[in-house]
Amino acid sequence: MKLNLGNTLDAGGRHAEAEELYRQTLDAQRRVLGPENPDALMTESNLGSALRKEGKYSEAEKLQRETLEIKRRVLGPEHPETLKCMGELAATLASERKFDEARKLYSARVQVLSRDPVQNDLPGGWYDFACGAALAGRRDEALDLLRQAIEHGYTDAGHMKIDDDLKSLFGDPRFDALVADARKRAVAAKAH
Repeated sequence: MKLNLGNTLDAGGRHAEAEELYRQTLDAQRRVLGPENPDALMTESNLGSALRKEGKYSEAEKLQRETLEIKRRVLGPEHPETLKCMGELAATLASERKFDEARKLYSARVQVLSRDPVQNDLPGGWYDFACGAALAGRRDEALDLLRQAIEHGYTDAGHMKIDDDLKSLFGDPRFDALVADARKRAVAAKAH
């Protein structure tokens, strides 16, 4: 119950409140289920994400590194939850302007997703990579990566226009053209 409320609060931008609920839930899960239980690991990932959104980067990074290490060992290096955790750690590193390290994680994630793009979210992997570049202030690279996301099937133009991670690209005519391309592809996909 607390976890669902935490997810709702986090999605609504109420990250500090979500953080508190995630901490309570995680404490209980670790006690009852153990620290390597998949549910506890998911809550730990959610907590790391909330911490990043609050700007608590060093705490988020530390938690996300620990979580990623456990997920790789327990779930495997190519499990969807492991890949998601890689993306979250990469976003934190990008927020900290540690983009060279973030790029390695994003790139590794996209390579894994490319092996089975039907089962995995390859467009989302490219999109997250673009967000990381934008967070790190690498405008041209972010635009190139966003183009990759769209070419691989990312079509959520509405989200692109409001995504805080892409805020540094807002107003750039190249970004506006990518949004228009994503919108056009979405309409074409619905027509088929």
